[in-house]
Amino acid sequence: MDDARRPLIKRLHRVLLCGVLLGTAAIAQAEPQCVERYPTPAALASMFDVALATTETLDALEDVDVVLIARGGQDLSKYGLRHSHVAFLLREDDGQWRAVHLLNPCKTDASHLFREGVGTFIGETSAHTDLRIGVPTPALRAALKAMLTKPAIQARALHEARYSVVAYPFSTEYQNSNQWVLEVLAAAMAQLEDNTLIVNRTQVQTWLKDHRYQPSTLHIGVGKRLGARFFVPNAAVTDHPASERISGNYSVVTVESVFDFVQQQKGLQMELPIAHVPVDGITAPKP
Repeated sequence: MDDARRPLIKRLHRVLLCGVLLGTAAIAQAEPQCVERYPTPAALASMFDVALATTETLDALEDVDVVLIARGGQDLSKYGLRHSHVAFLLREDDGQWRAVHLLNPCKTDASHLFREGVGTFIGETSAHTDLRIGVPTPALRAALKAMLTKPAIQARALHEARYSVVAYPFSTEYQNSNQWVLEVLAAAMAQLEDNTLIVNRTQVQTWLKDHRYQPSTLHIGVGKRLGARFFVPNAAVTDHPASERISGNYSVVTVESVFDFVQQQKGLQMELPIAHVPVDGITAPKP
């Protein structure tokens, strides 16, 4: 095996995604330990193939250094959703593409911002879900590149460590992974619109309301709601309006709602699919 691939394989073997925070971050010792998983050689090959296809496709795009990238993960097909997680891909000064995104390690109630390689970001979803890539307009790319390049002060200011997978889009109490990406995008678009500098989540959510952002609505049955309330630390619903908690129809930031909003704001230059590489024995993850 190519020696250059060994460090990446070692990282892919670990379910703990020990990426680097936009600055640095450590998972608190009090949090539950993650269990290591070891992808099969076929799954690793699929990750490499999809990661290579992704970077080669992006390298062929002239002057593109920031894109949105969505992958699978949690199975949301019953809600009509194909992708569950969106991130930024950033081409850094060394010429390498790296994912910058929010993760909730070990399904705890806390999140961190990670910066990691494309193969690690894609993971085993390469075997069952195509990637969705959105190329922002040149002006939006420039704004995002400035925000996401270290030390990335503005982007980090929009991160809330208290995590809920079903966080309410217009509350600052919690944040889910797609919500951080949406709020960074909104801050960049606000700056382009009239030089507004957004430095906190209250400001960015006001901007999103004013610009008619529409979250997805996910219906969660009573049984799952009760289970989440008492047994799932990463699925708080106390930030949602009482009407949503009663009906079970929750407003949530999803990949689709993020892409729809950026398109509505005319912030995408184009979209590109990257095909998955099926691997025998690997199926879509269960919800």
